[in-house]
Amino acid sequence: MAPGDLKRIGVHKVVHLDGMKSHGTLEFMVDFIPTRMLSKTMEVPGVYFDKTEGNDVKLYVNADDDGSAPVVKYGGVGNDEKVWTPPRLWRDIYDAICNAKHFIYVAGWSIDTDQYLLRGEELGEALADGNYSPRIGELLKSKSDEGVVVNLMQWDDASSNFAFPGMMGTFDEKTRNFFKNTKVNSRFMQMIGGESNTMFEGQNKRMAFTHHQKYIIMDAPKSYGEGRELFAFVGGIDLTAGRWDNRKHPLFRSLQSEHKGDTYTKCFSVSNENGPRQPWHDIHSAVRGPEAIHLAQAYEERWTKQGNAGELINRGRFGFDNEISLKNSGGWCAQLSRSIDSRVNAFDPSIKQKLTAENISQKETFNWTVVEEKRTNLSRRFESAINSDISYHLCLDQKKGRLVDNSIHLTNIHHIRRAEHFIYIESQYFMGSSFAWSHDRGVKCGNMIAEEIVIKICDKIAAREPFVAYILLPMWMECIPQANATQGLLHWQRATIEAMYKQVQGAIDARVANSSDYGLEVTDYLNFYCLGTRETRDGSQAVSSAKETCDEAILNKTRRHQIYIHSKMMIVDDDVALIGTANINQRSMDGCRDSEIMMTSWQPAHLATPASIPKGDVHGFRLHAWASITGQMDETFYNPSRPECVKAMNDIANENWKKYMGNEAVDMDSHLLPFPLEFNAGKIGPRTGLIDGNFPDTKGSVLGKKSLLLPEIFLT
Repeated sequence: MAPGDLKRIGVHKVVHLDGMKSHGTLEFMVDFIPTRMLSKTMEVPGVYFDKTEGNDVKLYVNADDDGSAPVVKYGGVGNDEKVWTPPRLWRDIYDAICNAKHFIYVAGWSIDTDQYLLRGEELGEALADGNYSPRIGELLKSKSDEGVVVNLMQWDDASSNFAFPGMMGTFDEKTRNFFKNTKVNSRFMQMIGGESNTMFEGQNKRMAFTHHQKYIIMDAPKSYGEGRELFAFVGGIDLTAGRWDNRKHPLFRSLQSEHKGDTYTKCFSVSNENGPRQPWHDIHSAVRGPEAIHLAQAYEERWTKQGNAGELINRGRFGFDNEISLKNSGGWCAQLSRSIDSRVNAFDPSIKQKLTAENISQKETFNWTVVEEKRTNLSRRFESAINSDISYHLCLDQKKGRLVDNSIHLTNIHHIRRAEHFIYIESQYFMGSSFAWSHDRGVKCGNMIAEEIVIKICDKIAAREPFVAYILLPMWMECIPQANATQGLLHWQRATIEAMYKQVQGAIDARVANSSDYGLEVTDYLNFYCLGTRETRDGSQAVSSAKETCDEAILNKTRRHQIYIHSKMMIVDDDVALIGTANINQRSMDGCRDSEIMMTSWQPAHLATPASIPKGDVHGFRLHAWASITGQMDETFYNPSRPECVKAMNDIANENWKKYMGNEAVDMDSHLLPFPLEFNAGKIGPRTGLIDGNFPDTKGSVLGKKSLLLPEIFLT
């Protein structure tokens, strides 16, 4: 259909329930607008938070970026105008907290007061200095003793108590006890079931769903000029055990040094002394400028609902509510989005909800045609080729009488639809679009992310235009891989990936049937990856034990481990980065399950066109992320939609797989691996060479298995 033939269609009906007025009346309107009639703005329209301008944004790979990745040059005609200088997240957080004078707000899923923000020589220097301890709990307590308002809100795991740390191991009881009788205002907040839930259902929701947001806001010296400003961090990395890592991802070599007291692992049954530790890959971001006002507002809304509003500072007193005065010359725009509802969030009362009737009345300019229909009091429709009057009256959804902000889902969809060249995703989970699965289509996992990616790819295939989606996932979800929960998660993820593969293959078949374009494969357009590493015995700090577990015996020999992907990021066309706490699953996208937060960032001076990708700092960051996981800066990385880049990434992954699966342990500096699923002859199966179709060194099936114990609503 040509763009000029696109039609916007509206349907308006008024019906009596059961055909009887006494049973109630339902009035509704559906306004269908083809995506190609919508303008492709950078700002997502019709959501709670508008975009802000005049920000300075930092983008981080891992809690510590040690500078060991290959040098990335980017920008300019010769891709040599700039050199990417990787910032260091936990170092920056430590410095920012030390420099705060008025307030520090911390929100986390898990917070471990015993973890150190600095490691190695820097830790020794900070402890010798005697000013501020890099130990998280002591640092926050010291700032509160100075008179700085320190507020900490953490998810309250309903399964934890004074005698049991909880099923999720989030240290909530430990944190509660640490800050008891201190000046730190610590609040531990549960998710809340709906009023229609039975007591049993409500308790299940409290235990199953979480406050998953992770962000920090404080005041800081202005980076541009005199005075003070807001400084905020938001992304996937909690201030807790196991998160401090860099691209070297040591397994055994840091057990008694950088990771002593922090040898976190959940993928195998191993001891802290023997290892290996679980390597951790993550993404985070930071912002100075007006966007930090929105992050502060989001914090205040949650604290007001489930805490004590009297413990919040008056931002206006310090000028921290003035967007104009907080603007800087960093050159970034940003827009905040969330998944949260009014059970746990106090939305701004000035945000007025418009009813359907008001929206309908504003469309009376259309040429309505009455439709004769039985058992309706009114039925009419319109068609229009005009898109100039499209407006958005609702910035929140409503469900069962409560307000819902699901703008993270809407933001992901918006930018996927904008995409011209490629999409790069890192996510801890990848599930959705259950209506497209080959089975279990009734599962309540209907988020549109997977299907929107497929629609974009299929459109590009039909148009004979290059386009690639690169998706990086953990090899398996964090738990023992053969455990019931892990297998259930893998089952629903496989259903999602399988549906995507089949639809892309169908688009290729249709194109080949009507052209001479032979030889096309699904992996020309859609690829899934994971990360892994190995290391030799040289430099090992493992302490042998007479009581070695089965997993320790195996891993001490194979000396390999997946690098756990915990990131929640999407980069589109190298012009926008979506970074936050939301995974690609229904829990994160729904708005009524887990609470989430995400910041979308872009530079207006560096935007993609249909013919090219930009060469700004999002571009530089994506190149650095790829250099970090591949151990090289390949020239093809500059143009990710080209076949040469797809081939280079897949060649790197396949070569690394040989090293990862080889009989001899080697030191791996390149970590990209193919995801252990293969799509052949229209079917999905375990990657060739896996014993019994299981993940390496485990008895866990890569295909997963439907759980008979855990409801799908908890797993998806």
